[in-house]
Amino acid sequence: MTITRTRTRSTVRAFALGALVAGLAAGCGSDNGSEEAPAVEGPGTSEQGSDGAASDDGGAASDDGGAASDGAASDDAASDDGADGAAASDEGGKTPAAGGEALPEDADLATEQLPITAEKAIEIGLDAVGGGELVQIEIDHDDVAWEWELELVQDGRQHELDIDATSGEVTEHEQDDDEDRDPVVDVTSPMTYDEAIEIALGVEPGRVSGWDLDSDDGRILYTIDIDRSGGDDVEVEVDVETGQTRVDD
Repeated sequence: MTITRTRTRSTVRAFALGALVAGLAAGCGSDNGSEEAPAVEGPGTSEQGSDGAASDDGGAASDDGGAASDGAASDDAASDDGADGAAASDEGGKTPAAGGEALPEDADLATEQLPITAEKAIEIGLDAVGGGELVQIEIDHDDVAWEWELELVQDGRQHELDIDATSGEVTEHEQDDDEDRDPVVDVTSPMTYDEAIEIALGVEPGRVSGWDLDSDDGRILYTIDIDRSGGDDVEVEVDVETGQTRVDD
């Protein structure tokens, strides 16, 4: 009986020792796994961060490129604006009055442009009358200032207006019944006043001191006032339809 008990205790002890060894072995394996996991995760995280930075850098490069493109577009727009401004200042080959200043009395209307052009004067006149049609327009210097004289017809009424060619102010406006029934005229078609001036100067060189557009016996004519170099003046009529001229000394 004593021998049996001793063997039983030895068996139990052996079994317990084996379980302890197995447990230690299992614990070591678990520790090794946990140590390897961060080693795997480290490089992965590093690569993602690198990719993210590359993506951000690319976005910044794209943004910079967009800014450069915008700058180029802005430069192009500024260049276009400058070209348009130059074209406007050179329109008709005339030099506009600086800052809207009044032209001198001896200005040459063939080379200098009034602050208020013929087209603008007509627009001002139509606004003052409330519409209508142009039947006569004239520009000259009245010893005080350059002045436009317009005749407009609306609803059987004739409106005569004086407009300051520097400020655009309507200085006089008279009305009467339209008994003349004059034909409508147009400073842009079929002949502009610049074209009429050029034709007139081809016949009589000199300084253009004024002009008007009117009708005579159904014919629409420009009359260009020219001061000759000798001191006398002459009028050159230009037919808007045919371009034919007639000099009136």
